[in-house]
Amino acid sequence: MKKYTDVFPLRLKALQHAYGLSLSETAALLNVNARSMIFDWENKKKFPSIENLNMIATVFGVTTDWLLGRSETIYSNESIEWSEEAIDEHLQALAALFPNSLQVSYWHFYLCEHYPEYAFEERRSLYYSLPVRANIAILIREVRLPSLYWSVYYAQNDFKKRGVNAKVKKFFHMSKEESEEFKQPSRKELERGDNLMRLLTLSKINGKNVANKMPIYDVEAVCHQLEQEMKEKETGI
Repeated sequence: MKKYTDVFPLRLKALQHAYGLSLSETAALLNVNARSMIFDWENKKKFPSIENLNMIATVFGVTTDWLLGRSETIYSNESIEWSEEAIDEHLQALAALFPNSLQVSYWHFYLCEHYPEYAFEERRSLYYSLPVRANIAILIREVRLPSLYWSVYYAQNDFKKRGVNAKVKKFFHMSKEESEEFKQPSRKELERGDNLMRLLTLSKINGKNVANKMPIYDVEAVCHQLEQEMKEKETGI
């Protein structure tokens, strides 16, 4: 029987590695005070509280039974729905803090306008697999909406940066404070934004949308790889 104290650190590490998250990014996603806490969890120095364990499951859309080694089923309908509900709460909280910011309030409109199959819950389960929905949930948290528009304007500008920031700020009617804080997205954020669009965009066959079942960030594959590496290390092979 697998011990949860052995399984949990590996599976937390698998989530972090699969999404290419740094310790700082993981800590921010999970709303914990310091990246050292994530390091301690991954290295069996400490174990998360029930509250933090629930946060990990909710943010990544995974089941707590999988995190603790009681099941090999990573995702369930319930675990994904909780994750998606948490995103809505996250965006609502941001909207309350920044009531005049289109950067926050525009997300829902953006999804409805461009990706209605995902925006409307009754369609979502028909067109996106659970692993894909988990990927999307993480990326919506990690990618700023203005960064997506930055990427579009950058391409329209023949991949020249000059004037792109100004177009984004104008489109979002950014306040002076927001304008000063807005920076060109990093290479990592641009890559994540591109992957978010790839996950949301459905292929068509004979004019009909085809369900997207393939995640870009494959947690299961990374977990198997880490487990194999651990076995080899233990056996000395």
